[in-house]
Amino acid sequence: MSNFKSMTNSFEIKICGINDKSSMVEAVNSEADYIGFVFYNNSPRNLTLSLAKSLVAFRNKRSKIVALTVNAKDEFISEIKENISPDYFQLHGDEPPERCKDVKLKFQTSVIKGLGIKDQNDLTKNTKRYENICDILILDAPSSNLPGGNGKKFDWNLLKGYSSKTKWMLAGGLNVYNVNDAIKYTNAPAIDVSSGVEISKGVKDPKLIRNFILKCRNFNG
Repeated sequence: MSNFKSMTNSFEIKICGINDKSSMVEAVNSEADYIGFVFYNNSPRNLTLSLAKSLVAFRNKRSKIVALTVNAKDEFISEIKENISPDYFQLHGDEPPERCKDVKLKFQTSVIKGLGIKDQNDLTKNTKRYENICDILILDAPSSNLPGGNGKKFDWNLLKGYSSKTKWMLAGGLNVYNVNDAIKYTNAPAIDVSSGVEISKGVKDPKLIRNFILKCRNFNG
């Protein structure tokens, strides 16, 4: 039996970029709230639809499956939906609010929008643009190369006193050493980690996944 069952807090954890069986099984067993698959060729975490399909077989009722895409066309989104029926599509490119709404309605799916935030103005403007359309917002450090998963730390100062009508997740350079400080400082209701549970770029470590989740669950502020 899992030792996470007794936890009653509503704090949520997303492990993104899962692309192998042992990490998938660990994320499920450790009761990650969201498990993200990356469908983006330029990412070291990219996986094929057939691999994703085989990994989804290990899911449970608790962990929601998130399909991350970057400026994807309808055909590809449709293909992902047919193969793995994700609970959420995470749009992590330059998709405007209209595109998020379009995907949501066309594919009858919940949508997460990943946002690279560089300053206070950016935060306010982007939140307002997307919060009434998307189901969850991921606030990440801005990237000059790959969207997300860069290990670049988000400037937590930007989130002092931040609140949103929509559920949001903190991302950007989180790991087992700084995640408790991040939660305490930003009061984030959820967090998203990728590179912080890897032993090398794109290679997840089941032990790091478990330790990270335990660290978050055992945090009492």
